[in-house]
Amino acid sequence: MVTVVPDQAVRVLKQFRVIFSAVKEHYRRVEQITGLSGSHVWALVVIDENPGIRPGALNDRLAIHQSTASNIVRHLVAQGYVLRTRSQSDARAFELASTPKGHELLGRVPEPKMGLLVNALAEMPNASVASLEGLLDHLIARMGQPAASQGAAFEPLID
Repeated sequence: MVTVVPDQAVRVLKQFRVIFSAVKEHYRRVEQITGLSGSHVWALVVIDENPGIRPGALNDRLAIHQSTASNIVRHLVAQGYVLRTRSQSDARAFELASTPKGHELLGRVPEPKMGLLVNALAEMPNASVASLEGLLDHLIARMGQPAASQGAAFEPLID
């Protein structure tokens, strides 16, 4: 068991605190303005930008579990922000589109609409993100947690 934490480890811990504090603050602001959680807003952004998107594609774009995405869609439909209709080409499938009410709501959402962390990662060079991914995989393994392709990896960060 480690009893003395190296200075560098403490500095990295502080960096994680800054990251998660910024994410929490951004989502808090989003919720105050819209009344919706960050994951609900991100889903609405994806649906608004991709009219006719199917629920499975939405799961993939949000990197969340199918049941979580279903709950988010159900809430957005109930609030009148999203329309869920049967596909014209496949009667077994559903398609999603934002309503005028949903599109209007997105006009009030502070940038970045899809979330602070995912936006920052998307703006980083691919090589930097690949390096960070490898380092975080190593950290996750050292913590004895399941791989990032399982479990908690498919839950919204903060909601």
